[in-house]
Amino acid sequence: MHLGLYVNLEPNRARPFGEQTRMCADLWRIGQGYGVEVVVLTPGYARQGRGFQYDRARDRWQRGEIGLPDVILRRSGSFRAAPALVREDLALFVRRGVLHTLPRAVSNKWTFYRLLTGDRRLRPFAPWTQLAHNVRDVYEALRKAPDVYVKPLAGAQGISIYRVRRRAAGGDIQWEERIVPRAAERRSKTIELSTRVRQAHFQDFPSFQSFWRRTGLENCLVQETIPLPHTRDERPFDFRWLVQYVDGPKIMARVARVGAIGSVTTNIHTGGQATPAEEALSSAGLPEPAQILSRLDEVALAVAECLWERYGPYAEVGVDLGLRPDGTPVIFEVNPTPGRRMLRSLDRRVREMSLEALVEYAIRATRVHSPGTTRKGESTDEGW
Repeated sequence: MHLGLYVNLEPNRARPFGEQTRMCADLWRIGQGYGVEVVVLTPGYARQGRGFQYDRARDRWQRGEIGLPDVILRRSGSFRAAPALVREDLALFVRRGVLHTLPRAVSNKWTFYRLLTGDRRLRPFAPWTQLAHNVRDVYEALRKAPDVYVKPLAGAQGISIYRVRRRAAGGDIQWEERIVPRAAERRSKTIELSTRVRQAHFQDFPSFQSFWRRTGLENCLVQETIPLPHTRDERPFDFRWLVQYVDGPKIMARVARVGAIGSVTTNIHTGGQATPAEEALSSAGLPEPAQILSRLDEVALAVAECLWERYGPYAEVGVDLGLRPDGTPVIFEVNPTPGRRMLRSLDRRVREMSLEALVEYAIRATRVHSPGTTRKGESTDEGW
């Protein structure tokens, strides 16, 4: 059988698939042991029928004609190619019933929030959230919640996230500025992460409006600030749970994302550090860490099951979680294409097992589902 990885194509011969390059090669290697041929597809496949196969002798990916794989996993969250090309590809994969990744619509924070609040199991863990269409909506939301985070609906990697706090007179805004441009990540083999916290003040709506115009944010999410637990050295942290399916949902990894002192976000791409969740809880001195982990497990699995019921079979999902001061879990968002970078902080076998799980999922998926039929929740290409 063939397992296809649908990824972004980068103008970098050393890293043609960007951050996915190493993962693609490792999956090809693991697939060989299972009798599965792993191939890579990039935007434009529906028109050209071409993709990449690994040439072991030359130790590189070679482009050529490739038939439609039995199972396809979308591994990139965003693409450099024209949106029309990506839509055509994903629509083809959906029609043929071979796409086994959650739709991109799930990455939209407002879409996911509505899914959370519409499920009685998950509603207690959803933070107060409001959709804002313009700067007036953001400003008015501060009347309901004086300390909020404002996020782009489809943003990722901690970019363009602002913490806004209302004071007795005016308020202040904090955000993180990347020192290394994102473009540099595509040109180099190594990634140097560095950010600095910036701050601005506003006295009234006109001054707030003047600042907000420079952010370029229009439709966005306004969400209550959740006071996160801190390590002994005052570094805030939240969590990423990796849930994968083979026979059923399984928690493959529990990672804490630890931000710098005074940071706005904990995201790894904005300078956060990954560490085993158990270590972070221990460092925070929280009582009964085993019970906390068990409760987070329950919530993450409930999220995965809710998504399965809504969208049908998929291989994996990353669930971002937090803890309120009273120990109640909070669900922030999900990532349909969870990366492997933060798994490097765990036992090296965890990353390997997570990749093996993708190959095993593909094998089992072909046994229970025949390509050429439309899967549940995939009657159209909307949101994919």
